[in-house]
Amino acid sequence: MPRLLFSDSDLGRVRFAILPFQETLKAARGLGLPKPPPGLAGWRHATRAALPEVARPVVTLCSAHTRHLPDFLTPQPSAASVSFEDELHAALDDSSVPVQQDTAAFAGVLETVPVVVDTLLHHPDRGRRALREAFTAFHQAVLAADWPRLHAQLAADVAYRARLTAQHGLDAMLATLCPPHVRWEYPHLAFDGPGAPDVALDGRGLVLVPSMFLTDGVHRQLNDRQQPMLFYPARTAGAFWRDNGGRGWPDGRLAGAIGERRAAALRALADRPGCGTTDLATALGVTLATASTHVANLRRAGLVVTTRAARTARHELTPLGRHLLDAHIG
Repeated sequence: MPRLLFSDSDLGRVRFAILPFQETLKAARGLGLPKPPPGLAGWRHATRAALPEVARPVVTLCSAHTRHLPDFLTPQPSAASVSFEDELHAALDDSSVPVQQDTAAFAGVLETVPVVVDTLLHHPDRGRRALREAFTAFHQAVLAADWPRLHAQLAADVAYRARLTAQHGLDAMLATLCPPHVRWEYPHLAFDGPGAPDVALDGRGLVLVPSMFLTDGVHRQLNDRQQPMLFYPARTAGAFWRDNGGRGWPDGRLAGAIGERRAAALRALADRPGCGTTDLATALGVTLATASTHVANLRRAGLVVTTRAARTARHELTPLGRHLLDAHIG
C-alpha cells in the first residue's frame, strides 16, 4: 500500500473540505467506468438517460483512468467549503495553471488518449472553454438538484470526525477513517493503490475530502504545487444509495419528514446521538418496526445518517436535521 509519512507538524495541519466540483468529478467517473462503483448502479442507470450531449466529454475525461485525473482539475481548496463555481474557476480560468503539462502527464498513464484529452494537450485554451461548458452542464443535470442532500451527508461525515478527534484524538480519527482502504500507524497513513515509495508530507499537512460517489476506495492528490489531498468514501454513502439517494418524497426534499411522530424521533436522536434502533424504539414507546420506519423516512430526507457495523446500526442527526429541529420543531 502507498504511504504518507507524517511529522508532528503535519498532524497539526490535517483539515477537512467539502468540495462540490470534486464531487462532480467523482460522479462523472462513476457514470463512465465500465463497471459501476458499489451502490451506484441504480443511480447510474437513471442518470445516464438524462445526461445532455454537451456534458459527455466530462464523463469521458473523468473515467479515462480509474484513479488519475489531470492535476489542474483538483485545485487547492481555499476554505473548508467552497462553491462549485469557485472551484471551477480555480481549475479552468487561472492562466498560470500548467494545463498542458498536467494533461501530458495524465495522457502518459492512459492506454488510449480520448479526444477531450488530445484537445487539452494541443489546444489548451479551447479545451478549457469547452470543459467549462461541459462541467457546468453536467453539474446542472446531475448534481445541482440533489446537492442539499449530498451536502448534508458530507457535512455529517466531517462533523462526526471532528467530534471523534475532539473526544479521542487525531490518532483515533485517522485509524477509523476508511477501513479497510486506509490504515493508520504513526507516522504512516497507508491507503489502497499500486505500490509506490513513501511520500513525506514535509509539514504541508493533509486535506481530507469525503465523497458520496467514491464508494470503491480512496484517491489521493499529490503534487509540488499544493497541500496533499486524500479523497475517501463518506461513512454514510452506502446507506444513502441503498435508500435511493434520499429520493422518494413528493417535493423531493423534506416532505414526509415533518410531523409530530417524526419530530419526536428527531428530538430523541438529538438527545441520544449514535443510539441504535432498539434504543430509539424504547425512547419513543413504539415497536422496533415503527422506529425503523421513522429512521428510514428521516434518512431519505437527509435529516439522519445511519452507520452500520456488523449487525449494529447507529443513527444521528445531520446538520440539516439539527437546523430543522432548532428552527421549525423546537
